[in-house]
Amino acid sequence: MLNIDISNLESQDLIDFIENNVEDIKNFELSIQYKADYSQSRLIRNLILFLFEKNWIDVPWKNRFSLISDELVNNSIEYWSLPLDKNTFLIRFSIIGNILYINLEVHDTWKWAFAKNSLQMENIRKQKMLETQQVYLGKRWRWLFQLVTNIVDELYFKDKETWWLIVGVNKKLELS
Repeated sequence: MLNIDISNLESQDLIDFIENNVEDIKNFELSIQYKADYSQSRLIRNLILFLFEKNWIDVPWKNRFSLISDELVNNSIEYWSLPLDKNTFLIRFSIIGNILYINLEVHDTWKWAFAKNSLQMENIRKQKMLETQQVYLGKRWRWLFQLVTNIVDELYFKDKETWWLIVGVNKKLELS
């Protein structure tokens, strides 16, 4: 697996790293360490757009995954990490036949006072789903589960041994 810390990089530096180190853009794993700072989500978003363009995946999927990366990164910063902690964003692309398997994960530091573990996150998801079924809340009421669940095949939560929360998504896309 490739590893890179983007804490002090510009967007083009990250793109250059990918172009120089990833031999097969359809089959790779990348671990990105980033500061719990919102400026870092732009770098990851730009990388996602680049990867989807390189894999000939256009609108709407590249835009949807740009949104997903923003949601995952921004939620890890806002809810689960202290300012300037180092979080991890994992990207896995693999192709079998004409199916591209995409896996994105964030691993946060779980240091924020009100951080939740995977069981608590599952309970929150269940409660939010019940609330959504009872009342239509319109476009203004958005949250991780509502946005991401409708786009991906799987949204999951895991606890890491070091007490970090892992939030991930899986999606299969048929290539033409």
